[in-house]
Amino acid sequence: MSAPWSQEQLAAEMDAVNGVSLAVEGDTQICGYAFFRICAPESELLHLVVAPQWRRQGMATALLEQALRTFAEQGFETCFLEVRDSNGQARCLYSKAGFLQVGIRKKYYSQPVEDALQLCRNLTDTRRRNH
Repeated sequence: MSAPWSQEQLAAEMDAVNGVSLAVEGDTQICGYAFFRICAPESELLHLVVAPQWRRQGMATALLEQALRTFAEQGFETCFLEVRDSNGQARCLYSKAGFLQVGIRKKYYSQPVEDALQLCRNLTDTRRRNH
C-alpha cells in the first residue's frame, strides 16, 4: 500500500497558487477529491482519491472528466500524471479517460519502491468534441 498524503501536504496543495482542487461532498464528509497543478498550456493530476465506501460508483471518473472538460474549455492542451505500475484500477480509469503512456520513471515511488508510469492526455480533442 502506498503512503497517504499528510494533512500538511493536503493543506499546502489546497493553498497552492497554481493549484486546482475539486471535491465531492457527502452529507457529512468529503467522499473524493482531485488536486491538479496548472501552467498553461499544461495541467497535471497530482492526486485523485475516493473514500473506500464510495469507490466503484463513478466518482473518480466524474472528478476526472469535470477537470479535463474545464481545462480544455480554458485552452489547456495536455494533462499529465504519474501512476504506480501496479495500480491496475487507476491505470484502467486513466486509459478509459484517454490517457496514453509517454514514459516511465524508475523507482519513483517509495513505500514500496516502484516505477511510475507517465501518462498524458491530449485535451485539444476534448475541445473539438464539445463544440
